[in-house]
Amino acid sequence: MTAPGKHTGPTRRRFLIGTGAAVALGVAQATQAAAVPSPAPEPGTVDPAQSVAAIQEIKQLKARYFRAIDTKNWTLLREQLTDDVDVDTTASLGIRTQGADTFIGFLKLTIGSAETVHHGHLPEITVTSPTTATGIWALQDLLIWLGIVRVIGFGHYHETYRLEDGRWRISSTKLTRLYLDPVGEQQLFGV
Repeated sequence: MTAPGKHTGPTRRRFLIGTGAAVALGVAQATQAAAVPSPAPEPGTVDPAQSVAAIQEIKQLKARYFRAIDTKNWTLLREQLTDDVDVDTTASLGIRTQGADTFIGFLKLTIGSAETVHHGHLPEITVTSPTTATGIWALQDLLIWLGIVRVIGFGHYHETYRLEDGRWRISSTKLTRLYLDPVGEQQLFGV
């Protein structure tokens, strides 16, 4: 037994913890943990921050793709595609093409004279490696030829992307259709 007013080790420890020493101890431990570098990601995995950045860049890529098609800016469109892009539009009465220049030539021939509006929504993008990703986009498009023939469609783009020279580009795209409605001007407006 100790005399009144005298403190032993355990009592003193409780006193120090109660006065903020525990906070100081926690800060010291956190500082030591922060000084130890995080282990490198395993091969084939993607750092979460890089994944978020890639997804944002791919969203911008697809926005430029739609704008380039609707404004018929073929140079801008070419910049969004890999040289060897594989494009399958057979579900929309189109063809399958290999290569960016072949695809753009096909677009010039088929919709170059049409007024078009393409909207992509609800992207489902998965970064599969530091240089590759996949995506699915819901699509709505409107195509008008000569102000008379209109086609309204809904579907999805199923795509792959590749990081080349520091930029994400579309390396393959397949258009699938849920609904395609060819509507003449007279049927649409009754004129």
